[in-house]
Amino acid sequence: MRPMNRAALPADVEAVLGQFYTCEFTTVNRQGQPMTWPAVPYYDPARGTIVCAVSIAFATKAYNARRHPQVSLLFSDPTGSHLSDPPAVLVQGQAQVAEVLDYTPDIIGLFKTVARRQPDSRRFTSNPIIRRLFVWYLFQRLSLTVTPERILVWPNGDFDRSPTQIELAGVV
Repeated sequence: MRPMNRAALPADVEAVLGQFYTCEFTTVNRQGQPMTWPAVPYYDPARGTIVCAVSIAFATKAYNARRHPQVSLLFSDPTGSHLSDPPAVLVQGQAQVAEVLDYTPDIIGLFKTVARRQPDSRRFTSNPIIRRLFVWYLFQRLSLTVTPERILVWPNGDFDRSPTQIELAGVV
């Protein structure tokens, strides 16, 4: 996995990647059709990657990304981000799918992000009975790590305007 050149990212784009609560995660299914779901992203600024996780019970995103690793993430809804008039950001890149067998720094970062953004989720993870009954849903995960190849930015989230493209150094 090649790291993204963070120096290429404007501050407002980096803020969107780090502070938006959700994004629209698009994969391509067996029939070649795009499939889009909401996802909770974790932006790892040190690696320049974006990590999402899915429960093994709802693994369609992961199945699709394994077959067709070209994915996109659209950051278009700033609700809860506390950003004033942010751009809409489309990240296109390659996804790597892995079983979450160890709690790596990016998975820990994702879980901390979810707990911070969805404080009520702590009621489930702190309850020993719920943890035992739903371990397959709460903790058995597949991670989707996206390495951006191209980023398109619509200032002020205005899709009527043409986007600007951010060139990422080291990406073919």
